[in-house]
Amino acid sequence: MTEKLEYALSQIASCDFCGGKGYHGWANGEDYDVEDCDCNPYGIILDEDGSVIWDNGLLSEPELFLSMEAN
Repeated sequence: MTEKLEYALSQIASCDFCGGKGYHGWANGEDYDVEDCDCNPYGIILDEDGSVIWDNGLLSEPELFLSMEAN
């Protein structure tokens, strides 16, 4: 796991506002809405046990590859 992903996951896990889920959800019986919590700026999607389902490219870190090409 990359350092950036580890940091992002630790921020999510320690968030009191979302309870470590990384998102907030609202429902009224018919409609629902989900949005990322402020602790989750990368939009990482976690499953119920906290495992990463989608990491928004943080594991591959394409920006590092692009910066190496520029040098």
